[in-house]
Amino acid sequence: MNHKRKQAKKMAAALVALSVLMTSPAYAAETKTDTQTETKTDTKSETKPETKPSATTAPPGTASTSINTVSKFSDVSLQHWAIKHITKLAALGIIEGYEKNEYRPENPVSQQEVIVMAIRMMGLENEALKNKAETILPVTVDSFFKPYIAYAFEKNLIDIKEETDSAGASSKTAWGARPATREWVAKLVIRAINKQGLAQEKATTTTIFKDEKDMSGWAVGYVNAAVALNIVNGVDDNNFQPKGSVTRAQMATFLSRADKELTTRSDKVMIGYVMGLSNNKLTVQNDRGQSNEYTINSDTVIYNAKDDTRIPSSTLKETYEVYVVQSKGAAAYIELTSDQEKMEVTEGTLDQLFLDQMAISIMQSSGVKLKELAPNVTATDKEGRGLSLGSIPKGSIIQLKRNQLIPNSKISQIVVQQVPVSKTAEGKLVSIQKDQNTITFLEKTSGQNETFPLASVVPVKLPDGTGADLNSLRVGDTLTYEVKTNQITGITVNKQSDVVTTVQGTLDFIKEDKKSLTINVAGKSLKAYFIAENAIVSIEGLANAGLFDIVVGDEVSLELVNDKIVKINVTNRSIKDMAFATLVNFDNDTKVLTGTYENGDLFAYKLTDSTAIKDGNRTYALADFATNFHKGDKIDLRVTKDKVITIKLTEQLEGTLTQVNTTTLEVSLRTQSGQIITFKVPDNLWVSFWSNANGTLKDLKVGDAVVARLNKSQDVVQQISVKKTAVYKILMANEDNRQINAEDETGALFTFKIDTDDLISNANSTAHTFATIQQDDYVKVSYSGNTLTNATILKTTRGKVTAVDTTTGLVTVQDFASGVQAIPVGQKFVIKQGGVTSANLSDVKVNDRVEIISDAVDKTIINVAASSKRTVATYDSVLNQLVLKSTPNNDKTTYNFYTKAFMHKGMELVSPNAFVENDEVTIYVLANKIIEIEK
Repeated sequence: MNHKRKQAKKMAAALVALSVLMTSPAYAAETKTDTQTETKTDTKSETKPETKPSATTAPPGTASTSINTVSKFSDVSLQHWAIKHITKLAALGIIEGYEKNEYRPENPVSQQEVIVMAIRMMGLENEALKNKAETILPVTVDSFFKPYIAYAFEKNLIDIKEETDSAGASSKTAWGARPATREWVAKLVIRAINKQGLAQEKATTTTIFKDEKDMSGWAVGYVNAAVALNIVNGVDDNNFQPKGSVTRAQMATFLSRADKELTTRSDKVMIGYVMGLSNNKLTVQNDRGQSNEYTINSDTVIYNAKDDTRIPSSTLKETYEVYVVQSKGAAAYIELTSDQEKMEVTEGTLDQLFLDQMAISIMQSSGVKLKELAPNVTATDKEGRGLSLGSIPKGSIIQLKRNQLIPNSKISQIVVQQVPVSKTAEGKLVSIQKDQNTITFLEKTSGQNETFPLASVVPVKLPDGTGADLNSLRVGDTLTYEVKTNQITGITVNKQSDVVTTVQGTLDFIKEDKKSLTINVAGKSLKAYFIAENAIVSIEGLANAGLFDIVVGDEVSLELVNDKIVKINVTNRSIKDMAFATLVNFDNDTKVLTGTYENGDLFAYKLTDSTAIKDGNRTYALADFATNFHKGDKIDLRVTKDKVITIKLTEQLEGTLTQVNTTTLEVSLRTQSGQIITFKVPDNLWVSFWSNANGTLKDLKVGDAVVARLNKSQDVVQQISVKKTAVYKILMANEDNRQINAEDETGALFTFKIDTDDLISNANSTAHTFATIQQDDYVKVSYSGNTLTNATILKTTRGKVTAVDTTTGLVTVQDFASGVQAIPVGQKFVIKQGGVTSANLSDVKVNDRVEIISDAVDKTIINVAASSKRTVATYDSVLNQLVLKSTPNNDKTTYNFYTKAFMHKGMELVSPNAFVENDEVTIYVLANKIIEIEK
């Protein structure tokens, strides 16, 4: 019987050996196929199962036969999530395939296979194979793996006590064939790249995973270290699944990521900088100055380290950093690890090309410079298309690039930015760069900015035909410009843009029809200006000042748009409203009125026939004043200098509540002068809010701004209207019922009506009617009680920033609706971007998409849009919503459009339904709505 048992064991051993010979790499005796899928938990994890394959090993006595391109694996498609990592490790000879060139990426990897892969990655396979296959081991492995396992114990890659005391020691599966767990693989990989110190540092740190309780005590430091180095990530719902098995695809990914941490590498690998790429030959130089040349053939695969995408060889530029795996002088695998050029760049205009001397001269602002060309110099246009040196026309704007990695190197690249242009075009002026002697236009046909140098003399013709110079040009001017061999030689202004200027002086004369006025500037010269319709007059203290309120002798500051007055600020006097003063005496002979202000100060004014005398809606002549106004009456005065403009009996008082006493039925108001006055109120006091016309005394709060209406005896408050002012964004304007639906910056909704156009002021339109109000406008509303007193539509500009001048505080914007505008932001401005608020104008960049609001108190708010590249899923025409495909970051997928959203392909305007599934688009988003989308 014993002899039969021995024979059976020998037969079994033979069968195992035969099995290893037949199935080679992944030790096919372990046929379990259940896998752990690891999903993305951060921007660097895979969107598919995130795992790395185990090392496939050749049968005993055979050479390693690594596969250079993964396309030779019949069961790994080019779309497989781990394609890059499997390709890389195959090229390195770390992994191999089964029969029929199968990789079996979803099969679990065994512990003995992981160790073979790790040792191969460390470049120590030859050392490991010096061990005898007959070596006695403390764990059970298949004979092919014995030398590797013995070497792993010798080099402390694995520990005898750890492996023999492991929880799986009682498993019926042999130690070597046992599926490797995620925590065990983390330990092996960290040790393989010699990061045990990092694991020790992080051993007491809580992991980011919810199932940390399921980890072995020894595993926490290794898992934390592997996460910190971006070697492993989590699985679904932020778990790690430490005891889960690892697939061959996952193992390949782990080792591929860990490769960057190695200090010693296989002689197949070179990391360095591209020195040249021509005729399918790639030259790479490392940091030590050593260079190698590799052939690029049909089997060569090239990947981008940034996003793991496959890229063409044309992407590799001189001085880009690359990782190359070679096989017999050919590049089997190339990874672009950095696209930061290490090139010195000089820009200028081509003057002469001396091919016989391999030299080139360029014109710059500082003069003509001569540069030497390298023998292998290449020439391309700015899109990367190849050019012959002799084909570059004189006058072309070019970039000369010199490799900074080579001492005393010559020009190796010429990039033609722009060939000489001669044309006549129409466009708008974007900016003039005086220090560079260049000018930039927004070209009408292409919709793109183009910049040209200025000729020594550039004649300028204004719309009226008169000649001028460059100083007469304004940003936003519509013009025709002439270009000859890349230089601007003439400009004709077709329409000048709106330009705001300010002039100060003393009012000398205002025409009776109020259409023009004359001022004396600095006491030296008289200047006359036309007055625009709806021009604003500002006099301190007079809320609704008009042209009839200004008088000769006033010091004024005039705001002009294209030399026409749009605002008059009176600076040397103010209109004072004296509320709740007490009448002491009126002398009917001298017409002198005396009294005390609410603060107790005495005053005396002489009334004239021009003084408006009122009691409620009744108006009295001066001769009737003494009959209707008496000592002790409370009066309101409007005064400028020593002149009383209006006097009336006090009917109401504005102020801020400082006391609300529901027990004594009293309220106290702090008036505009700072005096606090206490009034009795009836127990049925009528209180009106913007949202409630039937409030009570209990609804009032200290701090409310109010208007208090008095009784006839002026000692009891009969009614209180609470004032409210706020800025809202309009969601919908219904012209049929004149109703506005709006929201504040927190998203809270507000609905109101504007009964008449008299209450509307619209800075975006010359007409101030309800019909001019549009969705996405901003409106500042003012209420007194439940009565709307004013609705101001704020000035709004939306578009692309083309220039920012932080010195003058000027932002130039290519507005989607009205063209180029130069906007002075002044001293009071705020920039909002991604939830961050700033007051630094340099935070606004050229090409930013912005929304600029000038509110009613002249404060500028600049909202900067967030941009992202996305893929379209569908357009919902019913809801007018664009649906985008999901991203690994779980970004928002459904967006509405702004009413005037700029939708385009290049400069061609398109409709929303032009965006179809799989279109690649760039979106610019403000307040969760698309302000611009480019197909």
